[in-house]
Formats: sequence, structure tokens, C-alpha cells
Amino acid sequence: HISTHISFANVLVTEPTRQALLDGLRQRHVYAATDNILAEFRSGPHMMGDAFTTPTRPVFQVSLTGTAPFAKVYVVKDNQYVYSTEPKSPNVSFSWRDDAPASGKTSYYYVRGEQTDGEVVWLSPMWITYNGN
Repeated sequence: HISTHISFANVLVTEPTRQALLDGLRQRHVYAATDNILAEFRSGPHMMGDAFTTPTRPVFQVSLTGTAPFAKVYVVKDNQYVYSTEPKSPNVSFSWRDDAPASGKTSYYYVRGEQTDGEVVWLSPMWITYNGN
């Protein structure tokens, strides 16, 4: 890869060991950024990269700490923007609930953030099967 800038690949791990790093990669607990941006994307006890089934509508918690204010942050479901916010702050924290999940269908959700200086962050998806009514 030839690049004119630095990009970051981040793995969330339980401890700073080789085994924990490999486990984090296998579990897809990863995200990428074009700057030193911190990010977390959860749904209850599950985090980015997880695949799970739930009887309730999925609720997501998003937390971003940027190096500049975020111009826009998106939640993407099955390749469609389903939520966006324009926080104008380097620290972003919000919850969002999918009020229209299709019962029996597996959908994927991920978060993408754009800072005012053009730097971006995108988080691994969660694959969620909703089996409620």
C-alpha cells in the first residue's frame, strides 16, 4: 500500500498480548480511521464485529473521540443510511434504536464518522437477527 498519509487499524482487546490481539481480529472487534480517532460501537453486551440474535429491537451505543469536530456521523443498515447526526464536536456519544427491524432477517449495522478536517472513521459491522414480533 502506497499512501501519502497515515491510517490506523484498531483492534479492541482485553489485554496487550499476542493472543488477545489474534482473538480480537478473529472476533472482528476492529475499526479503521485516517487519524488517531477512538471509537466504540455496542448493542447491549455485544460490540462491533459480533453476530447475534435478539428478541428485542436493537439499540446501539456509539462513542467517538476525534482529533477535530465531527461534521457527520452515520449509522448504516444493510448499506443504507438510517440515522445521521451533525454533532460539530470532537466528542460524540449517542444511542439509536432500530424501530423497523424485519423479523427473521439478519441485518448488518455499522457506524461511519466524518470530521470537519476530512478525516474519517468506520467501525466493523454487527450482524443482528431480530426474531421478535
